[in-house]
Amino acid sequence: MKDHFRRRVVILGVIIIGCVGGIITRLFWLQVLDHDIYEAKAAQQHSVERVLRARRGEILLYEKDNVVPVATTKQGWLLAINPSEIGSPETLYELLTTVGGLTLDREEFFTKAAKKEDPYEIIAHRVSHDAKTAIVARKPKGVTFSEEQWRFYPAGDFASQVIGFVGADGEGKYGLERYYNSDFEGEDGVFHGEETSGGRLLSFAKKLISPQRDGATVVLTIDAGVQTYLQKELNGVQRAYHARSAGGIIIEPKTGRILAMAAVPSFNPNEYFKQKDVGVFQNPNVESRFEMGSVVKPLTMAAAIDSGAVNRDTTYNDTGERTFDTLTVRNFDGKARGVVNIQEILSQSLNMGSVFLMERMGKETFRRYMTQYQIGESTHIDLPNEVTGDIRNLESTRMIEFATASFGQGISMTPMEFVRALSSLANEGNLTHPYLVEKIRHQDGSEVLRKPQQQERVLKQETATEVTRMLVRVVDEKLANGKGKIPGYAVAAKTGTAQMASGNGYGDEFLHTFFGYGPAFDPRFLVFLFLERPQGVRYASETLTQPFRSTIQYLFSYYEVPPDRPQT
Repeated sequence: MKDHFRRRVVILGVIIIGCVGGIITRLFWLQVLDHDIYEAKAAQQHSVERVLRARRGEILLYEKDNVVPVATTKQGWLLAINPSEIGSPETLYELLTTVGGLTLDREEFFTKAAKKEDPYEIIAHRVSHDAKTAIVARKPKGVTFSEEQWRFYPAGDFASQVIGFVGADGEGKYGLERYYNSDFEGEDGVFHGEETSGGRLLSFAKKLISPQRDGATVVLTIDAGVQTYLQKELNGVQRAYHARSAGGIIIEPKTGRILAMAAVPSFNPNEYFKQKDVGVFQNPNVESRFEMGSVVKPLTMAAAIDSGAVNRDTTYNDTGERTFDTLTVRNFDGKARGVVNIQEILSQSLNMGSVFLMERMGKETFRRYMTQYQIGESTHIDLPNEVTGDIRNLESTRMIEFATASFGQGISMTPMEFVRALSSLANEGNLTHPYLVEKIRHQDGSEVLRKPQQQERVLKQETATEVTRMLVRVVDEKLANGKGKIPGYAVAAKTGTAQMASGNGYGDEFLHTFFGYGPAFDPRFLVFLFLERPQGVRYASETLTQPFRSTIQYLFSYYEVPPDRPQT
């Protein structure tokens, strides 16, 4: 019996010794042999690596001498819940809406709060710092906040097609937001540290791996006052004539600085996601081409004078209509004027006169000047999706293509291309190069200043002066039956009414255009306006004369431009 008891004690002792030996061996293995592995794992459990979000650069513009933001970045918080930890959904909803002041859809909140198997449900974006502080003070369970940035446009639909917007993916869409996206983005930084089990960062273990580099800020040439006024005029004329769209550009013809660019209908970039018609995001001033009509006639006149084909005393016999290649072209009213001076080509907007000018200089010379005006070429404006005009009809051997092109039909161009071509009249025969960004400011304090590009001469200075003189007569004597001139200022201007292409021909819908510059012989501003498919009215002189007069008078007053001739 005693021997049996001893054997049991010995066996139990051996088992105990074996277990203790095994534990000691395992501890030795873990603490000595595998020490580095488990130390690294332990460190990883407490290590944190956070991305330091770069702040997107701002878009600024002038308001006379002041600079104001039109696109900036706001910072706040995203609020999320863990439905399995929140306790009473009703109590939490009451806390968030009353104490936090959040506006939440009740049905949507309770649907998300019921998803107990989902540990993360987003409840609200763009929560303010004050709201977050008030909510956190009540220490609700299952509620988490994370930092959030979003783009904000304080002026709403102001210059929206120029500015564009930032999408949900953080990328710039349309306009300047897209064109300068890489400049605006900057570079995110990385922060590494260690925290306690309670989530507190250990100060001695903080380490900045790479600093964030905030995005560059862009300063525009656009003036807030001028842009606001242009948008007001365009909205008014579009509504008055139930037009499909309206647009305009105001530029300094000597420098290329764009003071305003607008199109209606427009949109609010803060609420771009509510816009059903995505076509409204496009900027027709650079993304649409039009057959401009009679506003092209001054360019034809300048080419004819510059080439020596005609001079200010030249006359011609206006027959009212002519047939080329079995097709007939006519004056706007079909009437003949007989023998008239070439001034009447602009004053009465005579199609037959433009055809006469083209024939006098010849097809090759006419084509050469249209090419020199850089119609059909990119302006390289700092906006995305720019298209170019189409003057392929001037490659034809048929005379009819040249005849219609002489008065602005059959060839097309964007408003921005056309403004560049017109600058040759207002800028002593030189083409200007339009631009929107005045400077780019980097976060290191450096600046890239945009300077006007070297200009190309396309007309003799005396040619530009002569055509300007003719256009001043158009305003003084013919515009609005002689009532369109601006008291105290010489202004050069021309209207255009173009049939719009429909299928294989032209229908009964029109594009109205108007351009002018002043003071005429030392121009500060060139204004171009267009109205697409206005209803109940035929000619641009009826729709756009008053918006142009109001706009250029506003510019003279806003910039305190002194009169250049008697007020009478």
